[in-house]
Amino acid sequence: MNIWIFNHYATAPNHVGGTRHYDLARQLIKQGHEVTIFASSFNHLLRKEMISYNGENFKEEYIDGVRYIWIKTPKYGGAILRVKNIISYTIKSYFKAVKEIKSSKPDIIIGSSVHPLAAIVAYIISRRTQSKFYFEERDLWPQTFVDFGKLSVNNPIVRLLYKLESFLYQKADRIIVLFDRAVNYVESKNIEKDKIIYLPNGVDLERYKNIKTSNHIDEIYSQLKGKFILIYAGSHGIANHLEPIIEIASLLQSNEKYKDIHILMVGNGPLKKDLIKKSKLLNLRNITFVDPVTKEEIPYLLSRADLSFISIKDSPLYKWGFSMNKLYDYMAAGLPIMMLANNDIVGDLKNSGGLLISENPSQLVENIYSLYMNREKKLEMGKALKKYVEENYSWEILGRKLGNYINEDVRE
Repeated sequence: MNIWIFNHYATAPNHVGGTRHYDLARQLIKQGHEVTIFASSFNHLLRKEMISYNGENFKEEYIDGVRYIWIKTPKYGGAILRVKNIISYTIKSYFKAVKEIKSSKPDIIIGSSVHPLAAIVAYIISRRTQSKFYFEERDLWPQTFVDFGKLSVNNPIVRLLYKLESFLYQKADRIIVLFDRAVNYVESKNIEKDKIIYLPNGVDLERYKNIKTSNHIDEIYSQLKGKFILIYAGSHGIANHLEPIIEIASLLQSNEKYKDIHILMVGNGPLKKDLIKKSKLLNLRNITFVDPVTKEEIPYLLSRADLSFISIKDSPLYKWGFSMNKLYDYMAAGLPIMMLANNDIVGDLKNSGGLLISENPSQLVENIYSLYMNREKKLEMGKALKKYVEENYSWEILGRKLGNYINEDVRE
């Protein structure tokens, strides 16, 4: 079967960012399907163009059998230019798809948010080709903005986004959600449960069984010899709630017994400069900030660390669950997870055997130190996480699940 995926922000493994659709596509290809991803080549995290064009607006590339149609869109830094980028992707992806259907028609079209216009294009093309339309809602737009207090529920933009969401729910043959309890959210909008697919992010376990070394990663760790590393690898934004990491670093530095523990922050985002500024004001010598690395380099990056870190803001949004790429990478690497969060948010992950959870930075410091002192316990927790992710979140399992739905729907 021929499957098309419209995801403005889809990336390749040699780029920075999540590779959800590349990983799913590889699994679908193994099942005998063909997969094409329509994506902008301007990387959202790096704010950088990833593809060289020679005067054209599109470039076709095959990566491990996955066909990418890269779309040239304007670079951006602020909100207005980002809107221009979104509109550019929407228009260009539509006309490119119209041209493509003259030679090859899809059986299934997946339209994936972050923004809903990619899904709108997917829906329109699905009607032209009489294909099945799957709407993938990776974030609950606009619920995310409302729950984080960024926009009011009465804001005209929010009202419009709710209407778009409802329209896509009604028109979709299937709705894919990434959070376990998001199924309940979609049901609350008068959508039948049988229409909803829970398909979280996952991990390619082969990357962790055959880890490729990297000179770039070796350079990062060359400055941290002899240190016990607590690593964070991901975005530095409001939703990531990273302000407490500065307090944790300060607490660690204030006590001589913690002198060998070092925090490594890998990534980028709007709050990164503020975090660096705060660490400098406090003269923190036990925290290092470095630029994001490619998805291919993540396994080696994590293999050199000892523990991992996640912070989850106590927000009503998380009553629907969460599905962070970094979480499954941490698990596959066998890194015990130090989680700053409300215990009620974590859900079934508490059963993984590899999390130490607290809302108190001081308690988290003690948790870190306890594993620094007890390396055997650290290894035991790491093994439990590896087993947990293998049984629940491998892309092989998730790809098979999606493939079963696709086969069922196309047969109908």
